[in-house]
Amino acid sequence: MRSGIGSKRRLYTYVGKEYIFSFIVAFLFFFFIFFVNQILVLAQKILLKNVRVSDVLLLVVFSIPQFLMYTMPFSSLASASMVIGNLSSQNEILAIRSSGIHIRNVFIPIIAISVVLSFATLMIADRMIPYTTQRYKEKYAQILQSVPTLQLESYSSTRFGKRVISNGVVEGNEINDVLVFDDTNTKDSRVISASKGRITLIDINRFLYRLDLEDPRVMVTDSSALDDYSLGSSDSMTLFLDLSANASGLVSITPSQMSIGQLKEAVVERQAEQISIKDQWQHNVSKDATELAISLKNLEKGTESDVTGALDRAEMLLRSKTSEDYSFYYQYYRSELQKKVALSLACTFLVFMAFPISFFHVKSGRLIGFGMSMFVAVVYWFFIYYMHVKAISSALHPAIFLWVPNLVVFVLGLYLLLRVRK
Repeated sequence: MRSGIGSKRRLYTYVGKEYIFSFIVAFLFFFFIFFVNQILVLAQKILLKNVRVSDVLLLVVFSIPQFLMYTMPFSSLASASMVIGNLSSQNEILAIRSSGIHIRNVFIPIIAISVVLSFATLMIADRMIPYTTQRYKEKYAQILQSVPTLQLESYSSTRFGKRVISNGVVEGNEINDVLVFDDTNTKDSRVISASKGRITLIDINRFLYRLDLEDPRVMVTDSSALDDYSLGSSDSMTLFLDLSANASGLVSITPSQMSIGQLKEAVVERQAEQISIKDQWQHNVSKDATELAISLKNLEKGTESDVTGALDRAEMLLRSKTSEDYSFYYQYYRSELQKKVALSLACTFLVFMAFPISFFHVKSGRLIGFGMSMFVAVVYWFFIYYMHVKAISSALHPAIFLWVPNLVVFVLGLYLLLRVRK
């Protein structure tokens, strides 16, 4: 009895060590791919704008937890496939079964470690991502403050909302040969030229800048009368530039970067709004139905316009009846909450796809296992992305969609395992 327990313990230790080693290898592979991609994205946005490399690397570090959400499940799948594939190729699975030890004892340490990885991924999603996202935002704000001309390069054109600025040489805060196309007024358009200007940060939280121009000349045109224009000049002129639209993609906190607690609070707030909208919708439907009933009652002695009005009200009522009890943002926050949990637990569900390999004798087991895991990972990624889109666009509960990928890989893995055992 003790010998059997000792054999199982040695087996658990051996498989566990192999799984952890393979996980580290697979993790480094996926991590490198996402890491390089993140560096390329940041290089395109800020590294080419004379920002210190150390600041860029710090931004990359703060963004690491976001792609760990995918790195961890895919690495878990790849490591399980590599371990089982290697055990099968070396005939170790056959030796284990021949010694009287059930095959499930090979799977137990893999499942146990994958559960730990699932909870670790969930902690990353719930704690690390919100924290590092906030630090990312603060650091990027510091970069904007230390490099106030971040968005302006020499001999370039940059859009700030409804303003486009073309400039010559940029030296620190000084901008030469400035030309501003201003369409903030829907009726009039302005073209402002100045030989020199200075850009100054005035509110880092709102990414608001001030552009002071020296000896500006202004031409104002009327969109309704292109032949009419006016010219003016001044000793100085000040324009306020809003960079929030330029920076929002880098510093705004999206639902996917919120903690579970924050998402739950947002869901409750959106649900209250949804209830209010639903009550208003029911009131409007009731009012339309009453007006339609009165119109139909007086239809016989009514005029042609009365008939047309009744038909229009009937059409409006039918349209309102087909309206779904749907709110985009309510669904969006609920979908992100379900996705955060489902994707974390994918570390465990995905490993079941690796178990059927144990019943095949394959050459180059680790390589075959890694190749299979890559295929499953790509299919799973597209599957969960598709389900995420469907969940947001549907009025049904997002859990119905976002747990389908995990359920499919789990059931398919068990099905294939049962089939190959026969």
